[in-house]
Amino acid sequence: MKKILITGATGFIGTHLIPQLIKNHKVVGISKNKIKSSKNFISSNVDITNKNLKIKNKYTDIIHMAAHSDVTYCNLNPTKCYELNVKSTQKMLEIARKNDSSFIFLSSSHVYGNSIRQPILENSLCNPSTHYASSKRMSEILCETYAKTYGLDIKIARLFSVYGPKSPKSNLIFNIVDQMINNSKITLGNTYPKRDFIFISDVITGLIKIQNLKKKEFQVYNIGSGKSTSIEDLVKNCFTVSNKKLKITSSKERRRKNEIKDVRANISKMKKEFEWKPEISLKKGLEITYNHYNCLLYTSPSPRD
Repeated sequence: MKKILITGATGFIGTHLIPQLIKNHKVVGISKNKIKSSKNFISSNVDITNKNLKIKNKYTDIIHMAAHSDVTYCNLNPTKCYELNVKSTQKMLEIARKNDSSFIFLSSSHVYGNSIRQPILENSLCNPSTHYASSKRMSEILCETYAKTYGLDIKIARLFSVYGPKSPKSNLIFNIVDQMINNSKITLGNTYPKRDFIFISDVITGLIKIQNLKKKEFQVYNIGSGKSTSIEDLVKNCFTVSNKKLKITSSKERRRKNEIKDVRANISKMKKEFEWKPEISLKKGLEITYNHYNCLLYTSPSPRD
């Protein structure tokens, strides 16, 4: 039984990953927000940006997920973005070095930027165009440097557009579903960009596959669906699963600068090494997500609450 340290334990990915890990391992989750401890799980209320941060216990594995993931927030608050997203990564890598822990870093497809070649391979050129993307790429470079310098077992998981229940307010699909439930129209930014949407349960399965890998080496893995869907078609799919059809409007305020036009993961490496592949179709995933938030209406006025 491994002893695993997880940062960002109360985040979107963490709340789905921890219940699966504690089936076979002891897990300590650290986060700014306190959550209830349970069998094989201890919650620790810790701010990892604290310069005096000390982790006393030894861990076989560290999964580093804590980050500012809202692109708009990072563009408006670059200092806070880099403080959490980059500095905390270096702190956790130091803990891994001192304890010879295996290390998994959750990165993002945003590091690729507007890639010329689709689908995108793990060795494709990285061209980050936002502070969020740059912070993730800088952390990746730190990971690779620590792996090469100290011989650490470090894996990077580049997640594409993850969605599902308990997603953050900045999540595109959450935003669309929220508007469908509470508004009479859908307001978006650009509708032409294409994204690779992957359901949360498929991401968790992929992460556990990587976490179980016993090879002590540096590797990067794409976790996506291998398919791209335009925002416009995404909304149409949401209309289908909800039996609703609302007016779609475009707002300049919601349009991002340096918008990534198209992104699609090449997932052949995950398939080959782990026999992993996504199981939940976009239609099924949207149906699960919509029903989850729609049900919340019976217990709260809005999924925002």
